[in-house]
This record gives sequence, structure tokens and C-alpha cells, in this order.
Amino acid sequence: MIQSIGMLSTLSQQDLENLSLFCQKKTVQRGEILFEQGDEANAMYILTVGEFEVYRTHLSEKQFLGEVHAEEVLGEMALFGESGKRMASARALVDSELVVLLDFSIKEMTEKYPELLQKLKEIIEIRNEQNKMKMNND
Repeated sequence: MIQSIGMLSTLSQQDLENLSLFCQKKTVQRGEILFEQGDEANAMYILTVGEFEVYRTHLSEKQFLGEVHAEEVLGEMALFGESGKRMASARALVDSELVVLLDFSIKEMTEKYPELLQKLKEIIEIRNEQNKMKMNND
């Protein structure tokens, strides 16, 4: 299930098998909300099939932040942020499949594999910059 995910390519077969014990497969239908801004964050997702839009709501107005495509991470920012709450909402643009990584398994794996933590930090930094630019342009 998770062997083909690029950001996990540095893990050994045994570690992938261990991590997969903590993973769940989730199917989300087109139009379905995966999580909403303000929700408690207890997992991150790796999109295996499909596409999501990510947006914030501010003063009842929807601010589009971007799209997430297959083999990209979704929901990681809240897990590594200070508040532990979702900073945006995610809605499926098409029928989609995801791998759900629960927060405790992520913490265990990033402690064991610092390069995985570094990769997540890079993704978060890039998305933070993209979000700032997007919000400044709106």
C-alpha cells in the first residue's frame, strides 16, 4: 500500500511493513470534505489516487490555497504546527484514495528516520510560502 510513495523511499522493507501496520486506506468521494479548518489534527494523509482542493475560510469567504495530487502529502502542516488544529479545509475534486498515517506512527518514524522529518519540514516550508503568497494576492 505505501511502498510506492516517494517520500517513504528511504525506508527499509521491514520499516515499511511496520509503518503499514499503523496505516489505513481511506476512500473519499468527489465533493466530500476530508477535514475542515479548525478540526483537531490526529493524522496526515498521502494521496494515492485523486485530487483535492485546499482552502481557508476567512470572514465567510473561501480563499483557495492550492491543489494536492497523487503521491503528495495532505494535512501535514497541522501535525507539526503549534496549535494542532487544521489551518485549512480539504475537499475531494474527484473520487480519491488516501493512506492515513496516524500522528503517533508519524512521530515514531520521524524519530527513527530524521531524513523523513526533514522531507516533511521542506514540504511544510514550501506550502507555508505558497499560502502566504496566495493570501497576499487575494
